[in-house]
Amino acid sequence: MYHPHMLAFVTQAVDSAGRYTGGGLPKGGVMIVVLVLLYLLPSMLAWSRRSSRRWKVTLINVLLGWTVIGWIASMVMTFMWEAPPNGEVDTPHHRS
Repeated sequence: MYHPHMLAFVTQAVDSAGRYTGGGLPKGGVMIVVLVLLYLLPSMLAWSRRSSRRWKVTLINVLLGWTVIGWIASMVMTFMWEAPPNGEVDTPHHRS
């Protein structure tokens, strides 16, 4: 049996299902930005620390970071010990 009220309910449900009604940035956009920043974190840290390996870290991070092992390797390379530049002495850091 056909009832006009049933058709109106179905039309209304389908019509409102595809619309975005939230405000501000969509959550998906924020998540994408956060994930890209997290993905590039080893490279950003290497550049901010002025590491001599920053180009190698960036290359490994961008090309192999998606494997997780590549991301971990680039993060480890970021924090590996480096010899001081020529003419500088490596001084130990002690707590007072």
